[in-house]
Amino acid sequence: MCNSSRFVSADARCATPHAPRLRCGSLKLLKSQGLLGVLRLHNGERMNIKQLALVFALSVPAIAVADDATMKKDAPATKEAAPKAAAKLTDAELQAVGHVHHINQMEIEMGTSAKKVATAKVKKYGAMLVTDHTKSDKDLTALAKKKGVAKLPDAPVPATDAEKKEHEDTMAKMATLKTLKGAEFDKMYLQMMVEGHDKELAKNDTLLASATDADVKALLGKRKTTLQKHADGARALQKTDTAATTK
Repeated sequence: MCNSSRFVSADARCATPHAPRLRCGSLKLLKSQGLLGVLRLHNGERMNIKQLALVFALSVPAIAVADDATMKKDAPATKEAAPKAAAKLTDAELQAVGHVHHINQMEIEMGTSAKKVATAKVKKYGAMLVTDHTKSDKDLTALAKKKGVAKLPDAPVPATDAEKKEHEDTMAKMATLKTLKGAEFDKMYLQMMVEGHDKELAKNDTLLASATDADVKALLGKRKTTLQKHADGARALQKTDTAATTK
């Protein structure tokens, strides 16, 4: 058994048979906290087991806090989850983006002409198309950037002879439209808007059916509503012009 008259020093064993076992790391902590000095002889006096137990009881909270802080410091930092990369568009979706961009540019060009040379009501209609298709192109640009497309693709090359002829006819009509003004401009422009938007509504349904990306589908769905509004607006203006002519 341990004799109470035995000396306890800083270099003694980390535990005695009559006291809770102290880890060597904790003993070092006692030294750093100034508690180990209490275990040394003071003024030549010897420390008995009860005194030793009291010192140990006072030191346990400090040891526990220090050990917990050490564990937290040594614990590996949790890595934050990397942001999920945006899904890339398919070739068909890229062609759809290019097609919509091409149509937007054509509508903006013709609408700008209407604002300059059409009659008052058609000028207002042309201004609406410029606003709507400009916004559509901005939304399209934002979508492309989100999907990692740095530049909006060009319009798809006509795949068939029929598509090629249709494109050539449209370009020819646009060239003719630029030579007109007033009522003559109104008549040709509104007819182009009715026919063009009806065709584009059908084309939009085809693009929507082949799209798989949620953002592309949402954009095409919103676009369908806008195209229908433009087609209906052109028809309403045609009826107004017809009624005015028959009076």
